[in-house]
Amino acid sequence: PLGIEKIYVGQKIFSGYYQYNDIKVVPSWGGSLFEFLMPSLFNDERRLGAKALGENNYRAIQAHIAFAKEKGYSLWGQSPCAIPGKGKRAYGEFGVPPISAKGYSDEPVITPHASFLALPYAPDDAMRNIKKILIKYPESISNYGFYDSVDLRTGDIAQAYLCLDQAMILVSLCNYLNEDYIVDLFHQHDYAKK
Repeated sequence: PLGIEKIYVGQKIFSGYYQYNDIKVVPSWGGSLFEFLMPSLFNDERRLGAKALGENNYRAIQAHIAFAKEKGYSLWGQSPCAIPGKGKRAYGEFGVPPISAKGYSDEPVITPHASFLALPYAPDDAMRNIKKILIKYPESISNYGFYDSVDLRTGDIAQAYLCLDQAMILVSLCNYLNEDYIVDLFHQHDYAKK
């Protein structure tokens, strides 16, 4: 990573980041949007960390969009999910290697939950991506919501609903449509206030 050493409360800390194209990002473990964005379903990173975690989350989304464009993927949003074409129990980790400390697979497998997690930071980009999923892969949604993932190479759809991923979609929608309702509810709790 690039960066500098700083002193915080008497301790020397390395403030590092990775750079992908012109985007500076403090990396996550595997470069997946789940890792960057899931905490903001409850924590007000967007406002309280506007120049820290909130900014980093936005940059991670922009890196995902740039990476997909560079690779020629028609959609963006790589994150751990069910693996299309491998049965209902197959699960894999997908991310953008240039913004990861470990580096998950950069196979062209996208998951709708990544776009929903991006709603508070990049609503236009997220909505455009969700619409493109629906237009390009209309069979990716069924009675209970979005199936878990799409392989952009083969068009295979993982016809599975993962509880975690469905919950991220529901909480993201609740926060987006109701002015951060779950975030505010969490921050009102005595434990969160401390």
